Amino acid sequence: MATLFLSARWAGRIAFFPPALVLVLAIPRWPAAATGETNIVTIPWFPSAGMTANLRLDHLGAFFVLLIAGVGLGIVQYSRAYLGKKATPRFWAALLAFMGAMLGLVLSDSLLLLFVFWELTTLASFLLIGMGGQIPEARAGAIRAFIVTGAGGLSLLAGTLVLGQIAGTYDLSSMPARAERILASPTRDVALLLMLGGAFAKSAQVPFHFWLPGAMAAPAPVSAYLHSATMVKAGIFLIGRLSPIFGASPAFQPLLLTVGLTTFLVGGWDAVRAWDLKKLLAHSTVANLGVLTALYGVYPPAEVQGGIVRGELLSITNHALYKSALFLLVGWMEKVSGTRDLSILKEERWFQREPVAGVLIGIGAITMGGFPFLLGFMSKEVFLEALLHARFPGVVAAVAAAVVGGAMAVVYALKLCVSTFWGPKVPPDSRGYPRAALSRWLLVVPAVFLLPHVIGGIAPGWFIGSVLEPGTHWPAWIAVWHHIDRIFLLSVSTLALGVGGYLLWRRYAEVPSQPETQIAFDRLASTVLGASNWFSHAAQAGGHPRYLVVMLVFAAAAAAAAMRGGSPPPLPGAEAWSVDLAAASLPAAIVAAGAVLAVLMQDRVSKVVLMAAAGYGLAVFYVLFRAPDLVLTQILVETISLLLLLLVFQRLPRLGADERSRGQRAMHGLFAAALGLGVAALAWASGIHPAARPAGVEQLALSLPEAKGRNVVNVILVDFRGADTLGEITVLAIAAIGVVALRVGRARREGA
Repeated sequence: MATLFLSARWAGRIAFFPPALVLVLAIPRWPAAATGETNIVTIPWFPSAGMTANLRLDHLGAFFVLLIAGVGLGIVQYSRAYLGKKATPRFWAALLAFMGAMLGLVLSDSLLLLFVFWELTTLASFLLIGMGGQIPEARAGAIRAFIVTGAGGLSLLAGTLVLGQIAGTYDLSSMPARAERILASPTRDVALLLMLGGAFAKSAQVPFHFWLPGAMAAPAPVSAYLHSATMVKAGIFLIGRLSPIFGASPAFQPLLLTVGLTTFLVGGWDAVRAWDLKKLLAHSTVANLGVLTALYGVYPPAEVQGGIVRGELLSITNHALYKSALFLLVGWMEKVSGTRDLSILKEERWFQREPVAGVLIGIGAITMGGFPFLLGFMSKEVFLEALLHARFPGVVAAVAAAVVGGAMAVVYALKLCVSTFWGPKVPPDSRGYPRAALSRWLLVVPAVFLLPHVIGGIAPGWFIGSVLEPGTHWPAWIAVWHHIDRIFLLSVSTLALGVGGYLLWRRYAEVPSQPETQIAFDRLASTVLGASNWFSHAAQAGGHPRYLVVMLVFAAAAAAAAMRGGSPPPLPGAEAWSVDLAAASLPAAIVAAGAVLAVLMQDRVSKVVLMAAAGYGLAVFYVLFRAPDLVLTQILVETISLLLLLLVFQRLPRLGADERSRGQRAMHGLFAAALGLGVAALAWASGIHPAARPAGVEQLALSLPEAKGRNVVNVILVDFRGADTLGEITVLAIAAIGVVALRVGRARREGA
């Protein structure tokens, strides 16, 4: 956050150091982590509740640390050259905050700590996408992304709490050993669905994929970092952490495979139909995230090692690097050509003017399409091999979906590579920035990101088998197909279908008039918002009476749900009360009379006095039950409330005549009677059904030895729940200050 207090120039320079320092610290630890070594730093947080803030560095975590810091370092340099003066200190602070939150997320061993960083990435990404709120499209994309990923975070939190209660711990490293206990729980599927809901929302899986294309209104370096290399991979990371826990669940693999392949097809189809280069990359990102999700649904639990399956790190590296490079290169093209519209660019021969950018985009597009001799080819072959060796119902449909999705990848890869650079006309000089005004870093950084694809394609045995996934077997040098087999036939079919599809697109494609899936989901969101507005109007319009009815009806419904299924308790005799019923009849009559007369009286002061009388009658009950501390509390509360309300009501006008109709009064009376009976029934049921573990037993036992106090109520308020008491005092103090400020302000206006 120190960048907030620096100039934009110095903030950009300082931003280099955090990712560089992380790389310096992480690279020496990679060899040990990649071979299976795990380091856990124990940080107690709330030990009595089983909560920790432990950190863990293992193979999966160390990989993501290097990815976040390595790509982040390149993004910092690119942002300085691309954004110029737009890279304000606030931008650098948000970028570094996001980077820190992502590092905390992948290093968290505690699910609760992971959730905290998960939400911090959502908040930081909102700030980065909105970019100061200056562009309406960026604001809308930021809000949409915040709502979807924020809702996913709430789902993750609910799933975390359910899973923690089942497992008896929130530490991820301890849960695989308790997998049998977790899978035997009847609520395991609830925890699984809630947590996967959070992962799917973060990683833009169907049906939550629509937020990602809208977020592409962010600047190119933000899109490259958040939406290809880091933030959208958080859901994939979470799935990897959950695999050793839920891998044997009957719902885990089918759900991941179905959602992943569906996302692969939907994202691919939208990318084929896209004419904006950034939206093309956004939809293709959705499609590739589907492949990463589906990979965890293909391999059986026995082949999941430390949350990693064969080819997963390869596929994540492949996608993160080439997609980051392509986003940055599209940013370059937008500055040079003045547009991202493919309907314009396909008529112009930009390769003649920008051959270096053309070669770099060609490398990125070819690896995106899964063509031979690059890392993307290896990633595609691994996915096809995994599907062909899998044994599950519907494997033929899964293979067919993979082939169709791969063919669409070839189509939009050729759209990006060929149609952008090889049009028939010479580009005009009137659009875009002059070539000399652009920094070389706008091409150098993407070139560095694409270098591993070339190295991995030439020497996969070293790059993949020794660096990324040690212990796995890969060909030592460049190899395409060693012999004709099913993988060869599927791969050739994918490429042939893709090339044919691209030729058809060039001949027949027009700017689509039908709405994209994003527009369809925007319409769905508008419908939901309209329904919400209607419900809000129905529930909240009409003043305080309706507000009270809605709140109290829901409270009564919750109480009724808690008591459902039980048999009506028998009415106890006089001996069960442990008090003199004759003596209790007088305060009971006072309470009843005060309540009834408070309803009948027409002025506020009388109502307040009668309500206080009912409260004092309740204090007499506490005397009969020998609870002097409650008596004192009740008398103080009633007295202070009475005095305050009397002082306030002196300044208010007299109540007018009751303008409610007879029907409204009858309805309000019916609700009041029903709610009163419901509360009475709840109190009765609570009193005659003693809890298995009464809440006060532990407090009674700990009051004297731990807090050195004999008054348990005071000990609870001051020691055991001191933070709650402080919060309540703070709220009351703020309210009092607000009242005083309003009063003083009114007096000054009247005096003026």
